[in-house]
Amino acid sequence: MHSKILEALLYTGVNLASTFVDYAIFLTLTHFFGMPIVQSAISYSLTTFLNYGLTRTFVFRHGLSPKSEHRRFLEYVATNIVGLLITAVVIWVTVHEMNLLPVEGKTISVLICFVSLYYVRTRIVFGKDTDGQAVA
Repeated sequence: MHSKILEALLYTGVNLASTFVDYAIFLTLTHFFGMPIVQSAISYSLTTFLNYGLTRTFVFRHGLSPKSEHRRFLEYVATNIVGLLITAVVIWVTVHEMNLLPVEGKTISVLICFVSLYYVRTRIVFGKDTDGQAVA
C-alpha cells in the first residue's frame, strides 16, 4: 500500500478514536450544563493530548523531522488552537444561526477540522525539518 494512503488511513483511525472520546465528553457536558460552544472547547482541549499521543505513536512514527519533541508538541497545540477556533465558529453558526442540534454542529466542525488539520500537520508539524525542508 502506498505510504501516503496508509498514513491517511492511520490518521483517520486515530482521529476516529479521539473523536469518539471528544463526543463522549461533549455530549455529557452539554447534557448537564448546556452551552455547546463552551462544552465543545472543553472536550476538544481535553482530547488534544490523547490525539497527539496517538498521532505521534501510530501515524507519524517513522521519518519524523529532526525537530525537538517539545517544538513538535507546541506546533501541534498551535494547530489545535486553530481547530478550536474553527470549531467554535462552526458551532456558533450551525447551532445559533442555523438552529441545528449541537451534535449536528459538532459533526460539521469535526469534518472541517479533520481535513484542514491533516493538511497542516502533514506539512508543518510532522513533515518538515527545522529549516522548513521536506523530510524524505
